[in-house]
Amino acid sequence: MLAMTFSYSAEEEKRETQKFSFVRVVRSALRGDSMRLKDKITIITGAGSGIGRATAIRFAQEGAKVVVDDVNEAGGQKTVETIQAAGGTATFVRADVSNAADVERLFAVTCATYGNVNVLVNCAICSAQEVEQNCWEPNVNVGLLGTWLCMQAAIPQMKEAGGGSIVNISSVNALMGFANEHVYSGVKAGIIGMSRSLAGEVGKFGIRINCILPGTIVTEIWDHIVERDPGVFDRLVKLYPLGRLGRPEDIANAALFFASDESSFATGSVLVIDGGITAAHMGFQI
Repeated sequence: MLAMTFSYSAEEEKRETQKFSFVRVVRSALRGDSMRLKDKITIITGAGSGIGRATAIRFAQEGAKVVVDDVNEAGGQKTVETIQAAGGTATFVRADVSNAADVERLFAVTCATYGNVNVLVNCAICSAQEVEQNCWEPNVNVGLLGTWLCMQAAIPQMKEAGGGSIVNISSVNALMGFANEHVYSGVKAGIIGMSRSLAGEVGKFGIRINCILPGTIVTEIWDHIVERDPGVFDRLVKLYPLGRLGRPEDIANAALFFASDESSFATGSVLVIDGGITAAHMGFQI
């Protein structure tokens, strides 16, 4: 597991995870076991691993009916099995978000299975190798075009449903430069601009669109990097004022806020969840 590569880490990560699980249990009890997304029909793209999978699982815990989308069928099915094993409701639809016909089918299947979509989380991403190599078409087609196509498919269904919430996963790359990730950074910045502009147009229909900008999140996308550079996380963590890297659940919880009625007055928002890396760089001393 990637967590085992951290020198600062494994036992501390375990304690942190247990702490957050306990907090969720307490909060649930205080709410009288109310579910924040009960029966909300939700599509999550890129949900076969990483942030997308964590978000799908988290939403299902809160009562959502989750449609898991990914081009990785094995990964998508695993997410569904995990949700169903815990008593949640989920189904898998394989769709390439950069393909308009696939997106149309994804939303049609969702509507036929559960009804009009209430929540959309755009989390799909191309491969890490394509990000590192600045491959234009995979980055733009999956990240930017895919986000646009899914929003355009979701909005008519959300209008019929009387409103909805769209959560787009951007990145701190949209705010600061990183070596060898120029096209990806441009795509993530484009997602913010596109989301904010469209949010202003569809707000009158009760549809909210918000963005989340994660910092470094430890997911499977890092596997090949860790293989060639086992110390990469130890160097990265020194850049983070909070002293740790992110977990997929950190972003899933933020997405839950935007998907739920708790954020009913938020649209066009840009929420940075990055352990403080964009706020301060403590590695530079005067």
